[in-house]
Amino acid sequence: MNERIRELWAKCVIKHTNDPMNWQTVADEFAELIVEECADVLRAESERLYKLAAEEKDELFASNFEICAEKCWDNEVAIKIHFGVKPFGDKE
Repeated sequence: MNERIRELWAKCVIKHTNDPMNWQTVADEFAELIVEECADVLRAESERLYKLAAEEKDELFASNFEICAEKCWDNEVAIKIHFGVKPFGDKE
């Protein structure tokens, strides 16, 4: 298992140590954190591509960077929706 996954699990367990241990809550939060981490990777790539587009002198290349950036953003939202994580940080 990846070290980052271990860190996320520990964060969930530590957060709920003072509560009566509800493992379903811990597991749900852990899953949501993993989805958020995946979305963060896509968001960072989208931002990187938008920056490249802004710096690019050739309009065709700039347009291609923007298209790829938009697809990263679309996939970020799609992953969150697929797993039931609020796409824009909304809380119920």
